[in-house]
Amino acid sequence: MSLPPPGDGAWTREGLQGYGLHVGPIWCDANGPLALRIEERHTNITGRVHGGMAMGLASMGLARAAQGAARAARPGSRATLLNLNVELIDSAQVGDWLFTEAIVQRTTRTMVFVAGGLRSGERTVLTASAVYQIEAEASPSRLRASETMALHPDHSVREPVDAFSAHVGTFHVRADAQGEPIGGLQVLPDCLDARGGDEIDAGMVLMMADLFLGRRARTLSGSVCVTVGMGISRLAPVRLGDALEVESHTEGQHGETLVVSGRFRVNSLPVFSATSLWKMVEKK
Repeated sequence: MSLPPPGDGAWTREGLQGYGLHVGPIWCDANGPLALRIEERHTNITGRVHGGMAMGLASMGLARAAQGAARAARPGSRATLLNLNVELIDSAQVGDWLFTEAIVQRTTRTMVFVAGGLRSGERTVLTASAVYQIEAEASPSRLRASETMALHPDHSVREPVDAFSAHVGTFHVRADAQGEPIGGLQVLPDCLDARGGDEIDAGMVLMMADLFLGRRARTLSGSVCVTVGMGISRLAPVRLGDALEVESHTEGQHGETLVVSGRFRVNSLPVFSATSLWKMVEKK
């Protein structure tokens, strides 16, 4: 049985749903922070915490803080992500504890601005900031599974290359008319918002961006690349049953760093955009 985090805190394993429940065990403090003890299934090929896991955990922490601020400003409301930016500063390994930090910087009539990140002990692992829109909470009758869409028939399963990719879900890939790879994901219950509801969790979007934008960075550079920064913007909802695709584009290279962007679509309609910064660390 997983032990609670060290130090003070009213920690419980209850309170997260969907993606947050699937990728854990994640502990929730009654005052807001989340905590994760890194296990083998949370790691990348180097044995350290996967960038997708770290970014997803941080996004959950920001979303919880934004949700609290939204409901304080307008009872019965929900904080819906507009934009999220993450910078990865350090890493952590199996056995280390990661704790989220989140501070509400400002709440207006319609928006919440939050900043925070992750720490491990005294080390800052990741910094992040996000903007949320305050909207009316969906009624239970609206939170229904949409009809399942089929992935493109040319999609095949993308074989996982590390422990977290294998654990988090089944990703697909196909080639477009020019031979460029397009990533695919069927949105299942384990992909949904950690706070509940029928929309995809930002952590899953960040993970998908990390996988497929990182692939382009590695292919372009011929090097092993690590994520330095990632930003996503939500353009439209992605719901249970949707077939989500992402295509990547190289924006530029300067020395040992590359910028790669991504466009997420459902039924050819834009739903998320992403921009990422990568550092080449080792030639293949």
